[in-house]
Amino acid sequence: MKKLMTICVLILCNAYLYAQDTSAESEIRKLEEKERQAVLKKDTIVLAQLWGKDFMVNAPTNRVVLAGNRVAERPVIAQMSYSSFTREVEEILVKGDIVFSMGNEVVVPAGDNPKAGQTIKRRYTNIWMKQNGDWKLVARHANQICQ
Repeated sequence: MKKLMTICVLILCNAYLYAQDTSAESEIRKLEEKERQAVLKKDTIVLAQLWGKDFMVNAPTNRVVLAGNRVAERPVIAQMSYSSFTREVEEILVKGDIVFSMGNEVVVPAGDNPKAGQTIKRRYTNIWMKQNGDWKLVARHANQICQ
């Protein structure tokens, strides 16, 4: 009987932990979409809510871009100008207060970008961290897929 109770408790604990992971995964999927839309619209107010203060990007331009003092001043904002931006989240891995999101993106740069009008496919990894109860995007890596 004692073994049966122990097994039941372990199963319930695992189910509880799995439910937490799926809840975090669902929340991150929503935040990924919110961040994608904000990037497309250059909505610095929403991006300020989503990005960590020390947000760091290993950009498709083959350089690391560090956060500026204010979101609107961050170098990554100046580089972001797209007429189209889609993102497919392929996998999310929840590890406590850190979440890894990986997938693919298709962007069409606009404005003064040398690749304006071209369709660019890339792979990405976003790293989210829970800070003061909120999920913040703290690091990102994106690279173009050779075509």
